[in-house]
Amino acid sequence: MPQAARKIESAQPVLEYATVENRSGEGFVVCTAYGRMQAQRAKSCLLMPDQGDQILLSVDRFGRAYVLAVLVRGDADTVNRLSFNGPTRLEISDGDMSLSAQAGITLNSPTQVSMTAPELNIHAAQAEIGLEETHFTGKSFSANIERIRTMARNVDSFMHHLVQRMTSSFRQVREHDETQAASARQLVQGTLTVQTGNSVHTAEGHVKIDAEQIHLG
Repeated sequence: MPQAARKIESAQPVLEYATVENRSGEGFVVCTAYGRMQAQRAKSCLLMPDQGDQILLSVDRFGRAYVLAVLVRGDADTVNRLSFNGPTRLEISDGDMSLSAQAGITLNSPTQVSMTAPELNIHAAQAEIGLEETHFTGKSFSANIERIRTMARNVDSFMHHLVQRMTSSFRQVREHDETQAASARQLVQGTLTVQTGNSVHTAEGHVKIDAEQIHLG
């Protein structure tokens, strides 16, 4: 018989019920029918044991003990925590995966959270987003929104071509309003009314006023 096989047989592991007394470093202090002992969590035991939990223990003749599973939680209000050591990846080879929670789902990372997909769908009745800095890059953006309210200290927009179509437009500027353009034109079907405290028109070339009637005074 190969030497490795003889070592496995000589360990003679047995299964025992035990209760977690407390954490001890990376392991646990567990109470068995034979007394207290140190135990390590097996890699296959994804649910992190907590104090008071009843567990299934594997013990060999060399005194090595491994927590295989959590059978009964000591406290019904204990948060169930799946724990992994090292880089972890969950792969679904065939089909999709769905996460469902009655009270909510939270994603938390001290570094970053990344999502990559050819299509992303988000549906929510209400959303609140708080970001210190945002960069958005895309080829096309389309939005159908009933009402938008924006409050910003500074806004800088750089556009190659801008077209706006509105039923009505109202704009109020408390201080200075300035437009710089190579050329400008206003087309008004009805009446254009300009009211100022003082008005100055300066042209380097000609000034032309063309109308059926002109009233000054």
